[in-house]
Amino acid sequence: MSLSATIRKELPQFRLDVSLTSQNDVTGVLGASGDGKSMTLKCLAGIETPDSGKICVNGRVLFDSEKGINLPPQKRRVGYLFQHYALFPHFSVAKNILCGMTGSGKEKQDRLYELARLFRLEHLLAMYPANLSGGQQQRVALARLLASKPDILLLDEPFSALDAHLKEYLEVELAQILEAFPNDVILVTHNRDEAYHLCNKLAILDNGRIIEHGRTQDLFNHPRCLTSAKLTGCKNFSPVTQLSRRTLAADDWGLTFTLDRDIPEDIAFVGIRAHSFFPASDNSGVNSFPVTLQKQIEGPFEWRCVVTSGGSQPFWWKQAKEGKNELPNTGYLSVAANDILLLKKN
Repeated sequence: MSLSATIRKELPQFRLDVSLTSQNDVTGVLGASGDGKSMTLKCLAGIETPDSGKICVNGRVLFDSEKGINLPPQKRRVGYLFQHYALFPHFSVAKNILCGMTGSGKEKQDRLYELARLFRLEHLLAMYPANLSGGQQQRVALARLLASKPDILLLDEPFSALDAHLKEYLEVELAQILEAFPNDVILVTHNRDEAYHLCNKLAILDNGRIIEHGRTQDLFNHPRCLTSAKLTGCKNFSPVTQLSRRTLAADDWGLTFTLDRDIPEDIAFVGIRAHSFFPASDNSGVNSFPVTLQKQIEGPFEWRCVVTSGGSQPFWWKQAKEGKNELPNTGYLSVAANDILLLKKN
């Protein structure tokens, strides 16, 4: 099972120009609000029409601008989960699920009870959407999608309507469901945690264009672009001046770093994640330096600290509390060479 899609569409703010391929994967599309994530899904589903391009799912051509092919949504065999689920309010849970099915009456009933067991909805079949919690509504919407036996699932910000506690619980459930789904899944989100937890592949979308794609863990561990590092949670960036083959100056921080690899010529920024710093006894080690604490914010399990080291700009450091009630105003930090991100402008 596979997806191959090229989508080009002129929008008021930018030109959407996206190419996606997937082979039995859960692919996340991570981007900021307004970068074209939902429009990409709508084009895949047939709700919007690209200006040009081609969309194939499992060998079926759904759209081809050159050949004049543009299947309507109902013929694409696409399961599309909207942000707010789009359940029919005047239908019961059972009827919402049944409306996505084909087949004989007995086949539909058998499939209904199979999905009700899978999503733990047996006791809710007679209820209506207005009487369901957000998590229950999501399970009904997913059951309705799978009822139609789609060739591909498209999930648009699936947790945007849920509170934080319920979201964490349902992420585990959804991960199990997606793992069992035999075809491709495309999930769009602006939430890096959702992307990391649920998707084995990831595409970074910026202003209508995919700037990086690959294995999710690889893109989090080694982003190549400034925007990718920001979207995956990095807080600390500085323009750089290359000093030698493996050393550079972080201009905003007044620091010099030694790398464990050659520095490419097109590197414009250095990035260091806030949790990558660790305390040092002095500044004699490689990539160790003195810092002054400017501000600290106490969280339930960690300190978030703003520190400086002689440069014009401060940077963030996150440290587990480990029983400490407060941090000293001065000290030393260090960072491992392989935790220093070398970033292109984009």
